[in-house]
Amino acid sequence: MAADDMCVADVLDKNIIDMSLDASSKQDALRKMSELLHEAGYVGDVEEFLADILHRETLGETGIGNYIAIPHGQSDSVKSSTICVAKLTHEIEWETLDGKGVKVILLFAVQNDASFAKTHLRMLAGVARRLAKDEVVRQLLAAETSDEVIDCFR
Repeated sequence: MAADDMCVADVLDKNIIDMSLDASSKQDALRKMSELLHEAGYVGDVEEFLADILHRETLGETGIGNYIAIPHGQSDSVKSSTICVAKLTHEIEWETLDGKGVKVILLFAVQNDASFAKTHLRMLAGVARRLAKDEVVRQLLAAETSDEVIDCFR
């Protein structure tokens, strides 16, 4: 592993992995995930963080295909950079590269500071490298526990 590589499992926290998120839409899912991040102490202001995520969503698709989305919010409200994970109880509509909906969301919460770009790129590269493997995608979609989700990123 190169010095700049990040083990994504190291930034995952069981307290912000929801294995059965019931959401009616992309915005509903992002709001519930933002609230989960707030409750766990990663985000100070839910509304500010949600506004920052929704702004980023207008800049390009975050649905990467294979039923997975990786939205991200760079925000002053983020206290500690992390990734919140949600497995949805049912597929929801999302702008994706393959036209399918989304069943798993990996929401990047990144501090808006001088190290933002480096932290964000390292987290994104770590996730992309794991999700490039079909077997990891299958494991993630089949995961039933937060431990199984974390294991996908080891």
